[in-house]
Amino acid sequence: MKQQIYNAALYCRLSRDDENVGESSSISTQRQMLRQYANEQGFHVVDEYIDDGWSGLNYDRPDFERMIEDIEDGRINCVITKDLSRLGRNYILTGQYTEMYFPSKNVRYIALNDGIDSQKGENEIAAFKNILNEMVARDTSRKVKSAMRTKFLNGEFIAPNVPLGYKKDPTHKNRLIPDEDTRWIVEKIFTMAAHGAGVAKIHRTLVAEKIPTPSWWHRDTNGKRAYFENADDFERYKWPVITIKHILENEVVIGNMTHNRRGSVSFKNKKQIDRPPEAWLRVENTHKPIIPKELWDTAHAHINSRKRSTKHNEPLIFAGLLRCPDCGWSLACAHQRENGRRYYRCSRYAVYGANECTSHSSATICSTA
Repeated sequence: MKQQIYNAALYCRLSRDDENVGESSSISTQRQMLRQYANEQGFHVVDEYIDDGWSGLNYDRPDFERMIEDIEDGRINCVITKDLSRLGRNYILTGQYTEMYFPSKNVRYIALNDGIDSQKGENEIAAFKNILNEMVARDTSRKVKSAMRTKFLNGEFIAPNVPLGYKKDPTHKNRLIPDEDTRWIVEKIFTMAAHGAGVAKIHRTLVAEKIPTPSWWHRDTNGKRAYFENADDFERYKWPVITIKHILENEVVIGNMTHNRRGSVSFKNKKQIDRPPEAWLRVENTHKPIIPKELWDTAHAHINSRKRSTKHNEPLIFAGLLRCPDCGWSLACAHQRENGRRYYRCSRYAVYGANECTSHSSATICSTA
């Protein structure tokens, strides 16, 4: 009987949480273990597939996907991992691969430390190991969230980029202190808003006065100003309107922090969603404010007074749904002064003018009237 020739894929994975386990789960240890086993068994190693720093809860990993492509092309008929958790920690998806996909492609699967080898028949313990692996991931997620909440309640700032007007305290990396080089920009924005200027007028002023954007300041602080060396002034001082809105809405300028405004659907689904205000974690007086509370209140009184509705208070039924076919920005509802008719036009054109896009104005009415 002709002996089966196995063209093996050595798959290694390590997430940031797994790094805490130590050298026993390191990529180098996995590679050495798998190489040694493949040599002992006389397998032909097609390639090593390594996802370093990737979670096992989903399978959108670059080298795992590359391995699947090679299986589809018929280059691989054996997959070897250190254990089941290296393949994945999502027990449903892991089970689909080990019990359905691999057998359908005549691929032998081996998990060394778990004693699993599909050539030897079904392993009744594998399903329970998959569930336990997911429970470990769930428990780790819960512990991380608890640790983050403790940091938030202690007033610690852990985001990679600090808000405009602040910098990290050199004596405490998770504390914010006012940045004297940039705080004046935030003060200028709030002073203009407190005097009745809308976001569009503030935007035009910042661009006209050639005030650098937060992105420029961040790159300058990190020694990456070269990114803008070959850019014209329009790019360097091109303030997105949404950035100005975020600055005006962020309570960090009055010494407060709000956390959990966005989050993942679940510990297995990392898609980000907006959370309702009642789910936010708000911590007051975590650092020194750069905007007095009175200036904040005055600015927001003007901002709220500028919010408009349609003439008869009809809902804007297409709000957030229409996009410019050229630049991808949203189509904003506008109105003609002479006859009151409402129409849609490219919001990028409305903000930056014809050098960025065209109007794309549409006669489609904006409301249900």
